[in-house]
Amino acid sequence: MREVRTPEDVVRHFDGLAAHYHEAHGHAEKLLSYRLGTIRGLLGGAQCGTLLEIGCGTAIHLLALAGQFAHAIGTDLSPEMVNVARRRAEASPYRDRISIRVDPAEELATIGDSSIDVALCVGALEHMLHKDQVVRQVRRVLKSGGMFVVLTPNGGYCWYRHLAPALGLNVRHLSTDRFLTAGELEGLLSGAGLQIVARRYWRFVPQGDLPGGWGPILRVLDWCGERAGIGYLRGGIAIAALRTGG
Repeated sequence: MREVRTPEDVVRHFDGLAAHYHEAHGHAEKLLSYRLGTIRGLLGGAQCGTLLEIGCGTAIHLLALAGQFAHAIGTDLSPEMVNVARRRAEASPYRDRISIRVDPAEELATIGDSSIDVALCVGALEHMLHKDQVVRQVRRVLKSGGMFVVLTPNGGYCWYRHLAPALGLNVRHLSTDRFLTAGELEGLLSGAGLQIVARRYWRFVPQGDLPGGWGPILRVLDWCGERAGIGYLRGGIAIAALRTGG
């Protein structure tokens, strides 16, 4: 775990990961396809004008979704992640509609008020230092009726809540990481004036962070949780929320 004392510590952490960033929790293409299916299921009838992904990292989700939108913008606080994302975007058939920028989610200084149809955050909110400020910025940039889709680890997951602590394991990569429960995430979004329209759990088994033998156990628990509707056994939360009113 990396000790974080300033926002610059977070930037250095992700800058250091950028060049060799890869899927750590299983088969990259299968997991990406699964997450994209979850995102598309939440989007439903959302307007497909401008997509914004905050904390976009190397932009794997943004690039995969760019074909569905007239414009696709990615922002991240790490210059090195943005550099990698821009190189990947150059190889996209949709490169003319893609823009990737250094812009912390707490600020979104490059994004105008009421200019975004869909804002997306995948596996990044848990690392952001000032989550309430992030969500307020998201609401600011969304158009009326615009949608915010969040996929994040479930702070109420059996692994995070009880199993890892019982084994004496620290599940955080950064000292400031915080995994929200479903109720906490809903409260955060509602408190910023966003209306929750969908919530579901998604399959997230943190394979790359597990001691030997625990991966198969958690996959079985996830299977049981999915079929029985038990969120405690599911590793991820996915929520869609709308900006309503002016």
